Amino acid sequence: MEAGAVRPWYWLAPAAMRSTRPERRAVRPAGTRPETDAGAGMWWTRRDSPPDTDCVRPSNSLVRSAAEGIVGEVSRDPVFCRTSHVRVVMDGRVIFDRHLRGPRAGDVFSVTKSVLATLVGAAVTDGLLADLDAPLDDLLAARGTASAGLCWRDLLTMRRGAAVLDSDDVMAHPHGWLDRWRSCPRLERPGRTFRYDDGAAYLLAAALHRVTGDLGNYADRRLFGPLGVGPVRWLRGPEGFVHGAAHLQLTAEAMGRLGMLWLDGGRAGSTVVVDPDYLAEMLTPSSTGGPPENVAFGFLTWLAEGYWFAGGWAGQHIVCVPGSRAVVVVTGDPEFTHGPPRSDAMPSGWRPTLDLVRARLLPLLVT
Repeated sequence: MEAGAVRPWYWLAPAAMRSTRPERRAVRPAGTRPETDAGAGMWWTRRDSPPDTDCVRPSNSLVRSAAEGIVGEVSRDPVFCRTSHVRVVMDGRVIFDRHLRGPRAGDVFSVTKSVLATLVGAAVTDGLLADLDAPLDDLLAARGTASAGLCWRDLLTMRRGAAVLDSDDVMAHPHGWLDRWRSCPRLERPGRTFRYDDGAAYLLAAALHRVTGDLGNYADRRLFGPLGVGPVRWLRGPEGFVHGAAHLQLTAEAMGRLGMLWLDGGRAGSTVVVDPDYLAEMLTPSSTGGPPENVAFGFLTWLAEGYWFAGGWAGQHIVCVPGSRAVVVVTGDPEFTHGPPRSDAMPSGWRPTLDLVRARLLPLLVT
């Protein structure tokens, strides 16, 4: 494997998930159009059977020491001053947990997108959604609009081929959010180019809301209930459904349980929340990605070398490391208010605590 390449999901995932993929199979997701920026010759084109990824865990004391080092640096360096929580879980056991500031349950911003992708998987598992390449024209009332012809996969991979609107600008209006994102000018055929786009997630939530009856209630019943975190707070837009791109509120404990769900192949205890075949696709690169994280992108989830993660503004991250069955959760407290006008307390030059996790913890955890 070339240096810096991102392994496909089956190099990263637990054996229970890897067994669902035959050897020497091209792993470009079904329905990917040949002219996408994923391109031939990328890391998923052909592989021999993946190497054995039996867990190799560092000692708990080493992990705790590294986490303490992160907390110490947070206290010394003002660019990390809004860090709220650091939590490390290994194989379901809490190794380190430290709350530093702010509310216990906070806005996880774009981590919400990975939660949304997981809920699409729950709908697939429940038989509510049979084909990711099915058009969404009826569900989105998109006929005759710039969003006509979009499918689930286009939105999950952020390749809808449309201009990107700033989320704060859209939310500054008291109504019409869905119509604004649905009417974004078409730039090219869907399925070709990755553009990080809150609008794609908002449209996806709108369609899934129609399929599930009420997406917020469905999330409480099919995801948060099995995870044991109870009903959650999730902002609803003016059309009445939850905001698919952001503004879900979770505790660090809930985020850690979500990370373990992904590591456990979609199971929460004895409950199958997400079919492992869908989760496999979610964790397969659909493109090389781009800003803001600049690593490969699956279904509303970022895929890096030896780990994957959900990421949100102001330092919200769930990092999953299958090689050591570890989940690292870091959160930030931006004191954000929607306004209008929006406001926050993030200092100039702030950095996400993920930078410290990459420097101090991941060298221990990624095997």
